[in-house]
Amino acid sequence: MADFPLAGLKVLDFSRVVAGPYATRMLSDLGAEVLKVEPPEGDVTRKLAKRESGVSGNYLQLNIGKKNICVDLKAEGARELIHKLTAEADIVVENFRPGIMDKFGIGWADLSKVNPRLVMLSISGYGQNSPERGRAAYAPVLHAESGLIARQAEMSGGKPTDMQFAMADSYSSLHGIIAILSALRTLDQTGEGQYIDLAMLNVLHSSDDYAHFALDDIWPKAPETLVWKAPEDRQILITGDMKWLWIMFSTKDGLQDPTPEGADVPTKVRLRLEAMEEHIYSYDDFDTLTAALDRLNLAWGEVFPFGPDVYEQPAVKANGVVVDVTDDEGNARRTIQSPYRFSNSKSGIDADSKTAKRGEHNVAALRDWLDMGDEEISALAESKALISG
Repeated sequence: MADFPLAGLKVLDFSRVVAGPYATRMLSDLGAEVLKVEPPEGDVTRKLAKRESGVSGNYLQLNIGKKNICVDLKAEGARELIHKLTAEADIVVENFRPGIMDKFGIGWADLSKVNPRLVMLSISGYGQNSPERGRAAYAPVLHAESGLIARQAEMSGGKPTDMQFAMADSYSSLHGIIAILSALRTLDQTGEGQYIDLAMLNVLHSSDDYAHFALDDIWPKAPETLVWKAPEDRQILITGDMKWLWIMFSTKDGLQDPTPEGADVPTKVRLRLEAMEEHIYSYDDFDTLTAALDRLNLAWGEVFPFGPDVYEQPAVKANGVVVDVTDDEGNARRTIQSPYRFSNSKSGIDADSKTAKRGEHNVAALRDWLDMGDEEISALAESKALISG
């Protein structure tokens, strides 16, 4: 089998939290060498979901496999150090508020002079040149301003509340990877690097398959995908509108129509819904029910409670979704594997993968990337530009 697809690429990662770290985690899983530049206070996600020992699962999932140096960008010598590292890098990723990288002398205008072949991705809430560029932007804010929260509340009949998934962050990371790989392709053709300005709000609009409804000023019809009570005290989701489900159950599964002759439409709908509920629950066991749904070619999914059992499904286990790894304190942990399965290339993490301590590779990375000697490394430590964990 061939090597990792992105083997040989070097990534300098200034990003924190989710938008950015997820992108660089996937680049690492694809073989790139990712050097995370962490601030002295550390990435805030290290302390989420506090544990007795080791980093949070959030930080583990988003940063495993990366090397780590700790740099105080305000300290003497930090700007020069970043310039030297950039000269050796292929990719830089950052998600500071617009203008922060420029303030430290490490924005695109500075770094592109150091390395004209550089591909640099900046992820921000509203874009580098937006009139709202200076606003703080986290995923829930962007979910609200994109219309997602209001639409979800209206269609579900509930109160407006954020979704329990950092969609803006995750989608921006994935679109960021697409943009980076596209820029690398252009680099192969032209020999020139380029800057990528990725606005998370734009990402949400671009990724929204309901955007056409808003543009045409049409309110979308709420989907009729329903969750049903199933045998063995389980729940099952079956896709398809009510009319189609009734046709399939009544014509191919023996369900009798309970509606009296002359019943009005609301009565007919209510009685047929009740009949389907009883029919689905009447199967001897869950496996018999799902076999019947498969025979009817109806798409279904069990509604699993959120927790470890989600990862015990046969398809999940067969695809190796969960990996046993080691965290920064040497604890045995589990995390999620990247989803790429190539026919002729390697990808992903393995049991030897670990999460680095803050500043763990201060010395090793500078020696490897820059062939820097002990005296120069010591000087950076003395000036507090390089911080030991």
